[in-house]
Amino acid sequence: MAEKGFRYEHVATKIEENIHQLQLQPGDKVPSVRTVSRELKVSLNTVFQAFSLLEAKGLVISRPRSGYVVNSFFTKTNKGSSPSEALMLPASVEITAMARAMMKNAKEKGIVNFSILAPVNEFLPLTKLNKAVVQSLNELKNDNFQYPLIDGHPRLLKQIARRTFDWKHGLSQDRILVTNGCMESINLCLDALTKEGDIVGVESPTHHGILQSLERRGLKALEIKVNADTGLCLKDLSRAIQTNNISACVFMPRCHNPTGISMSEENKIQLVEILANAGIPLIEDDALGELNFLAGSCLPAKAYDTFDNVLYCSSFSKTLAPGFRIGWIAAGKYHQDIEKIKFGANISTNGVLQDAIGRYLESGHYEKHIRKMRQILQVQLLKYLNAISKNFPQGSNITVPRGGLSIWIELPGAANAYELQKKALAQGIGICPGHIFSTQSYFHHYIRINYCPLFNFKISKAISTLSKLLVY
Repeated sequence: MAEKGFRYEHVATKIEENIHQLQLQPGDKVPSVRTVSRELKVSLNTVFQAFSLLEAKGLVISRPRSGYVVNSFFTKTNKGSSPSEALMLPASVEITAMARAMMKNAKEKGIVNFSILAPVNEFLPLTKLNKAVVQSLNELKNDNFQYPLIDGHPRLLKQIARRTFDWKHGLSQDRILVTNGCMESINLCLDALTKEGDIVGVESPTHHGILQSLERRGLKALEIKVNADTGLCLKDLSRAIQTNNISACVFMPRCHNPTGISMSEENKIQLVEILANAGIPLIEDDALGELNFLAGSCLPAKAYDTFDNVLYCSSFSKTLAPGFRIGWIAAGKYHQDIEKIKFGANISTNGVLQDAIGRYLESGHYEKHIRKMRQILQVQLLKYLNAISKNFPQGSNITVPRGGLSIWIELPGAANAYELQKKALAQGIGICPGHIFSTQSYFHHYIRINYCPLFNFKISKAISTLSKLLVY
């Protein structure tokens, strides 16, 4: 299946290829907007979007009355995240204290908070969700005031299953378990599949919450490099399997956190096959998957699971209501084992909120909401990328995401992201330092920012302030 993209991205690629083919030097003019529009038969607006993307990547800069020229400060973005070609060794995890302090301080002190990866209220259908909650509470004949079923509310389970009808291997309603957010789903999987001292494959970098879960269980993390063009490096994964006894893997094939990269469909199929043939369960974290910009042409790895080996974890926290903490897991052949652990841990998940989300999904508004949210996020992304590109110093590199809520930025030279984070907090700005996304020290000069807060003068000023704090 060929990977599709947005038209402006294809135009941007054509312009970049043209620059390299013509061997244009810093300061040289690139083809004009009208020329590109005429040659590629696309609208002027599409070309402007393409140039905005290239400007954000640092390849070109605009000159008043002269159009666009090659940027003298350009260094190639989207390079592989891990600097070493050597395979990493399994490592103990010790990041919870740092991650907890970082998140707490950002919440309490961050006037502009780029660190918490959640949608702002302006993007959420609050009125319709409130109506659904009220309906759930007012229906006296329902059982929402009693303990919910262990698996989940039937109304919600049905709607979750319906959203997978276009998958090659859709989910069955009776094989889905509702949880308290995606993180509980992942934790249940780890409890079912591993014991203290086991090795778990994770991406490098990876979501700090996953590393915290490993740390709490005394598990070792084996980091597999993420390439910022193609996602998880399957070659490194295959080599790691040959030299390590891996109990399970926790990967994010769609909208990877923190890079925002999604694997191609072909690579997802290979990933599922590689792990199934090796007898290693795949715990798929797809909390951000609905926010991929490729929409229907980008499916989760679970959609290609012919081996019943993928434990699929997702939630509505990134798309509908972070505070509801409603997630789910489709664990395939591990369903009964995980159901027992869930029952022993907390019996079930809030029934009123399950019912409310189920009602909202039944209304048919969700698909429209998701489409609108993706469109808004793309506009947000371009604004943030432009601001970062124009303000951050020479040597900074941006991984341009294909979805999700985050931007992964490599800082120049000897910059220390942890020190930057402390300085930023003093200015009322919260960011995530790269230290918390790995057990290694590879990302000490990386930061992650959430581009969901509505771009305005305050956001622009905060990005400018961050760039000034990078003076070291």
